[in-house]
Amino acid sequence: MAQKVILSHSTSDSITILCVIDRAKLCMRPQLRELAGFGLLALAAGCVTTPQERRAVPSYDDYTGRLIQLNADQNGDGRIDQWTYLDGTRPVRGEADTDGDGRIDRWEYFDATATLTLIGTSSRGDGLEDTWTYPAPSASGETQIVTSRDRDRAFDHREFYRGDALARVEDDTNRDGRIDKWERYEGAVLREAAFDTSLANGRADRRVQYDENGRFAAVEEDPDGDGKFVRIQDAAAKPARPAGVK
Repeated sequence: MAQKVILSHSTSDSITILCVIDRAKLCMRPQLRELAGFGLLALAAGCVTTPQERRAVPSYDDYTGRLIQLNADQNGDGRIDQWTYLDGTRPVRGEADTDGDGRIDRWEYFDATATLTLIGTSSRGDGLEDTWTYPAPSASGETQIVTSRDRDRAFDHREFYRGDALARVEDDTNRDGRIDKWERYEGAVLREAAFDTSLANGRADRRVQYDENGRFAAVEEDPDGDGKFVRIQDAAAKPARPAGVK
């Protein structure tokens, strides 16, 4: 199971600059602040915070003077560990080294309205982005985490959550771009695992049912590929999985 990430807008140790919009306003050059109408408070405050607060270091576009980046030392060890890229006061993306090892291990992406839309993480903490969380629920109410197990940015493992509860999982076990394994959960209990035993059709033809305690209950198959499953009556039938399916 992929590790769920804490969303930056709901935690005090966000990787994006804390109150990034306000800080972006404070870090704008004086003539730009006046144009933006941020007033005397911003003019007086500038980019310097109190010693107890983290200081954001701004960078500007040489031609337009527009704010394009804020860097910060979030853990106070004297090294920059957080980078927020902006278009003026609007955050575009953020990067952070959350464990202080000198490698980026978290990425955040924002849309045109400055809404956080995607969070990337590194499952091995080695600076390579391989897991992505979509924080906004879909129309069905599910949030999604996708993983590239080969670390090539090809998604082959998807987890769907309702709240904090895992609802279902989809896997492309042979990395051919087609889903061939599906799991359905109720609470934390696996209730059904379905498989495309051909590893080629992209639809299930065999599935295993589990009871409310997660114990094996039955095996069903769809021999004609018409979506109608029938229970295998042979008591010896085992929930065997095809080669390559974990």
